[in-house]
Amino acid sequence: MRIALLLILLLLSVPAHAAFQGPGAGGFKGPTVGVEITSVKQALEGNDDAPVLLTGTIVGRKAGSDDKYIFRDATGEITVDIDHTVFGGRTVTPENTVKLSGKVDKDLLEPAKVDVKVLKILN
Repeated sequence: MRIALLLILLLLSVPAHAAFQGPGAGGFKGPTVGVEITSVKQALEGNDDAPVLLTGTIVGRKAGSDDKYIFRDATGEITVDIDHTVFGGRTVTPENTVKLSGKVDKDLLEPAKVDVKVLKILN
């Protein structure tokens, strides 16, 4: 009886959207509105918490970090913070073009970075 109760509590604690994150799960396909920052150069100059939509490549992982990577587009390079859950079990290499959605993160006396919430592999 205790095991059944624990299983029920566990199932209730899983977010409902978690079941719909796999491929082919559906959702809105169309333009993203309200995003003014679409390049690394703009992100480096942008305001804290400004929405970002970047297309380019993840060229490497920052030494000593599990979730900070170097992202590159035609305008430059920036550190991106990508939690392992954002990867969703997918493998990304420097040969993949990706689209990252998130926000500018500016901390005092540190270079700007991007806090990534969504990662889409384009190829």
